[in-house]
Amino acid sequence: MIAAAPPSPPAIETLTIQPVGARWRVTSSDGLFEGVFTDAKSAVQCARAEAEAHPGHTLVLADIRLTA
Repeated sequence: MIAAAPPSPPAIETLTIQPVGARWRVTSSDGLFEGVFTDAKSAVQCARAEAEAHPGHTLVLADIRLTA
């Protein structure tokens, strides 16, 4: 009997949040996800939701300062 190969770990993709002019952009390292937001808080919320929905995704925050 041939043993099945162990499952490969999920690929690690990076979600990057960075300011672009007056907007905030969220992009994935694989190029499959991108979003442009009017404020940093919305960009972070979206990126967190995307990372939680896909195991193996991590967040990278550029040097941002969130304001309430």
